[in-house]
Amino acid sequence: MRKEDVFSVLVLTLVFVFIVYMGTSLFSFAFTGYVVDDGIVQIDVAISRIITIFSPEDNATYNFDKGDPYIIELNVSADFDVDEWKYGLFDSRHGVVVENDTAFVPNSSIVAVRWDNILTVYAHEVDGEWYSQSSLFYVNISNSAPILSNFSDLIYVCEAESLEYEINATDIDEDDLIGDISPKNPFYLSIGIRLNWTINYFNIISGALGKDDVGVHNETVSVVDVENLTDSQNVTIVVIEINNPPVVEDIGAQTVWLVGENSSFDYRFDVDDVEDGINEDGNLTFNLTWDGGENLFDIGSSDGVMNYSPTLGEEGETYSLTVCVEDNPLGNVHENISLCSPRDGDVEIVCDNFTLTVTDENRPPNITAYTPVNTSLNMTGTVTETFSAWVYDPDGTIPDIDWYVDDVLIEHNENVPSDSFNYSFECGVSGNHSIEIVTTDGLLNDSQAWNISVSSVDCPVIPVSSGGGAAASSGGYCFESWFCDDWNVCQNVESSFYLGVLLKEDYIFSKEICLQNGEEDARFCGFQITNCYDLNACERSDPIVARPEEKRFCSFTENPSCSDRIKNCHGGGCELLIDCGGPCSACSTCSDGLQNQGESGVDCGGPCPFICEPEVPFAIISKTLIVLAILALLLVLYLLWRMFLLSKKENEDEDENKSA
Repeated sequence: MRKEDVFSVLVLTLVFVFIVYMGTSLFSFAFTGYVVDDGIVQIDVAISRIITIFSPEDNATYNFDKGDPYIIELNVSADFDVDEWKYGLFDSRHGVVVENDTAFVPNSSIVAVRWDNILTVYAHEVDGEWYSQSSLFYVNISNSAPILSNFSDLIYVCEAESLEYEINATDIDEDDLIGDISPKNPFYLSIGIRLNWTINYFNIISGALGKDDVGVHNETVSVVDVENLTDSQNVTIVVIEINNPPVVEDIGAQTVWLVGENSSFDYRFDVDDVEDGINEDGNLTFNLTWDGGENLFDIGSSDGVMNYSPTLGEEGETYSLTVCVEDNPLGNVHENISLCSPRDGDVEIVCDNFTLTVTDENRPPNITAYTPVNTSLNMTGTVTETFSAWVYDPDGTIPDIDWYVDDVLIEHNENVPSDSFNYSFECGVSGNHSIEIVTTDGLLNDSQAWNISVSSVDCPVIPVSSGGGAAASSGGYCFESWFCDDWNVCQNVESSFYLGVLLKEDYIFSKEICLQNGEEDARFCGFQITNCYDLNACERSDPIVARPEEKRFCSFTENPSCSDRIKNCHGGGCELLIDCGGPCSACSTCSDGLQNQGESGVDCGGPCPFICEPEVPFAIISKTLIVLAILALLLVLYLLWRMFLLSKKENEDEDENKSA
């Protein structure tokens, strides 16, 4: 390198150091440098433009009282001449743009949003470009209790139906709420679903309600937020009794011989009625009708028994008959029975049609054709296959057609010469199975079976939250919907084992659970149990939605009560919070009409979302002034009346003097 080039580099370096040392206190610079040609260093100096946001401060938290607007000073400056200011505000919790390119002047104010705010300030340099700077800050207010709404305190549901009644709870803090209903069984509360920012939706639900559920159920519905603030509301659910129709059997096709074996038709029409019992109870009325008017025999009107032995000349015929059973009306009909239409509490009549063939040479029915022709099939669990069959009876009987899956009757048909059966094994099913059709005239039968190899299809994953409950049936499949009773009282593991309540393996398992929960002292090692039910009654031996755990660890205490300062279960229920709710008195809420739990007024202020109305002292003064004004007016009227009387007396005295 030439001496001149070295000298140039040294000079430029000194200039660079001087600028950095002397200039950075006054200006902000950006330096970029590179070598051009041989030994020549070129340095570019770019002056930075800085916007300073003094308020709101970056990463700061601003606290506000409930009901106050979130007004925050917007104090900014720039190290360059600015002729226009704008700002944008982004609600990052909800992903919403609140302000966009909004003009302002420094040392003014903005209205923020609750929780996370991203403020971006834009400044336009005179005769230059736009520059920006951002600040992230947080707006905080204290937590508020949730509020239940949108449901009646009186709900009607009919026996034999299932209840599904939607309620909602509002929580301005946007918490996911936990719901509860007490007592449980037959009514439960579904897991809450938050479908918008502040409202959680729940359903009061039940399975099919039975006769034992008829009557009035006083329930308490509660919701709890993440800080154990709660709201509760009492609701009365009335299960209206109905007259359930009798449940009858399908008689189907019947055959009787003219002579010899099976030459007598002895049949009892079996019936079961929820209110009136069975045949033997004698509370039901039976009736038999011959469709052709033959009237060869009758039925016992109180027991449903039919006896018939054919005589010569009655053979070679197939008779069509209808048997009916009538129950009794309800003794006490609820005033709102119309809600249960078409049930009205009056008598219920159920009938069944069947055929009776009299023959002197009974021949079996035949399956004349069927599909699929291939009797060994491969099926995918969720794919539906159609099976069809055509039947014929040479004696003129229209035989029954029954479809069986793995030897279990799935479908029964009467008085049809052919039938199609659609079936899928659903998800999660695999292995070897069978489908069979059986046709019968009551004495003789014919059958055809298919051997099925089923390939399993995985069932959809349905998340289940703690406490039970899951999606109901969908997509043609039955998905279990689990709900559990309240936990029973906590039992001591050691005592239960020595009393024989716990088996040895359960004792060892329970001790292990206690250790996992940090309870090593045997005095406090406890367990409690519950019962869980599938309200959809899917009745799978291997359920798609796993059955909830029905036993759990608990910290044992002697004589649990509503004053032991422990949240526990006793008296047939579980406390909602410590020593309140469930079997105890209601927890403090913002809707109980009491000034409690740190409220500033009755159900307002403190943890409540409602702002107390400000006291208006002038209102008292105004009332006082009105009273005083009325008194003053009465006084003026009294004085005027006295003056009138005095003036009248003076006039009378003057008239008397003149007369004298």
